[in-house]
Amino acid sequence: MQYKWQPRTTQTLQTAGAQLRVLEYQAQPLEEPLSGYHQPVNRPAPFRQLQIDMQGGQTVLEPGALQWLRGDIDMEASATGGAQGGGLGGLLRGAVTAAATGEGLFKTVYRGAGSIYTEPTRLYYLLGELQGDDLIVDDGAFVTAAGQITVGRHTNRGLANMMGSGEGRVQPRLSGSGAFCLQSPVHPDEFQTLDLQGDTLKVDGNLVLAYTGSLEMTVERSARGLLGAGKTGEGFIQVYRGTGQIWLAPTLPLAARPSLGGSSSVAAGAGSLSEILGN
Repeated sequence: MQYKWQPRTTQTLQTAGAQLRVLEYQAQPLEEPLSGYHQPVNRPAPFRQLQIDMQGGQTVLEPGALQWLRGDIDMEASATGGAQGGGLGGLLRGAVTAAATGEGLFKTVYRGAGSIYTEPTRLYYLLGELQGDDLIVDDGAFVTAAGQITVGRHTNRGLANMMGSGEGRVQPRLSGSGAFCLQSPVHPDEFQTLDLQGDTLKVDGNLVLAYTGSLEMTVERSARGLLGAGKTGEGFIQVYRGTGQIWLAPTLPLAARPSLGGSSSVAAGAGSLSEILGN
């Protein structure tokens, strides 16, 4: 059976100088169903695409995410993730960090008026807002940030964070005010937004997509101890302390498993989102 891909808008979010719009392409059969005959339709999974309507503002896009754009939009490779200035000192500091971590030095910044479209994907998009806050994002989840948001680097501290957090040494750090878009194999309705008020959250596994920079994240040994870790592979847990918000996806390990046959490499202590997706 042949199909045509029919787009529809599923989410929108307006910020200063830009609007984010999630397009979902559903497969619609080209043939009419036969009269009086039950004809099951096994449609392909939908694709999703992010449309960014720029109105004279600024957008920072993950390198490689652009499919096409239209309008009076300037593109710039920025070492400061959209922040103005920085100078030679900022460039040198960024170069040192990139060399030490293996992360790319430059981010792609778009300024002007027009529309930007990202590459279609079967992942889900999660739209959110920042109001003068910082947001630490799971490695592989960042797509774009619009408005007065700059994209920097958050470096996990300590050897335990590198080994036990499920994250790389460096994660994207969004700072400022505006709208952002993250991607995940988990539907947005499956996320739980947890508000911590001087509280402590302990997570066994890589289930956190993002958390506000006001929280302190450490990696600690679980109560099972070192011997238990050797037997179960669950020797470390992520601990979040303080006041802030956390985006938690309890079903993320299920979404990352293969749908038919085979064994999954995603366990409770699996790596970052980029590792799960094979990026």
